[in-house]
Amino acid sequence: MYSIRTIGAIVVAMGMALGASAQETKAEEQKSGDAISKSAAVYATYQSEVTDVKTKPLGSASDIDHALNSLGGHNPDQLSQGWISYSALIASQDPEYRAAVRDIADFYGRDAMMNGLANDVRYARTLNGGDTAVSAALAATEADSRRLTSAAAFVKEQAYSLQASGWAKAKIGNSGAKATALDRIQKAGIPASQPLVNAFSAADIDGVLVQAGAPGAPSLWDNVSGAASAIRFPAAMTSGLKLNRKRVKYGKEPIADQIATLAAFRVMGAEAATPAQMSSAMSERETRGCMNMANLNLQQCVAAANQQYEVPFCIGEHALADVGKCIGGVYQ
Repeated sequence: MYSIRTIGAIVVAMGMALGASAQETKAEEQKSGDAISKSAAVYATYQSEVTDVKTKPLGSASDIDHALNSLGGHNPDQLSQGWISYSALIASQDPEYRAAVRDIADFYGRDAMMNGLANDVRYARTLNGGDTAVSAALAATEADSRRLTSAAAFVKEQAYSLQASGWAKAKIGNSGAKATALDRIQKAGIPASQPLVNAFSAADIDGVLVQAGAPGAPSLWDNVSGAASAIRFPAAMTSGLKLNRKRVKYGKEPIADQIATLAAFRVMGAEAATPAQMSSAMSERETRGCMNMANLNLQQCVAAANQQYEVPFCIGEHALADVGKCIGGVYQ
């Protein structure tokens, strides 16, 4: 078991140390990847809170309020960008794709490469290894989506079991005020956990991301908690996995294209993309809209709740299951 504050060191312990020249390349990628890594840490923070709720039954009204705010308080723009960024970090690990991006940038120049990415949103995914790189990202998304479905079922079940507890049958009082307070939290968003920002900015995080993108691998987040003092990564996460590649669902190609583009920015490094280009690649309207609707439905559900035990159903249905559907609708 290792502290979440030393997650980068875990990869070293797994034997993922890099050679000197490779370290220089990683450092260059990391420089431009800071914005991507920081964004991915927002998604990681949400998933770490899922771990806490998934592993600890709700035992009081304050537990319910904490779960509601920590899971339902994420800003849809930030959370959707975080998921895209996390997906791009995984896609950027594909060796064939990395080689293709670097070869073109070296031969034609970075400006030509950036022009290609800017002029054709589909360009990045047409490069050698592009589809395989995105497939790895979708494999991780599938694991995350299933995890959210499982967590949602666990939380919603408590909406029924808690009816036997006296405190859970207590009247909420002013559920409208609770929903209004949640709306304020959602508009501000929940900042990324600093330990997770540090973890995703560490040069050795790639060893973890490679495993997370393996077809059939479990969700990375099952071992990452926002409350616990330690986490654990399996030593051989890819052994015995069912190697089925995930494909982009029809009509979802633009999302896959953005993942590939953002992954290319990360591979090119040295601040290849401008802040505007980076923001554009991270911002995806469909997923953001889906998560925004989940937030609105959560607010309405909370506003209609009369007793404490009703709120867990709202959390499970809209702060967990709906988010899982938002990211899970991209693959087949």
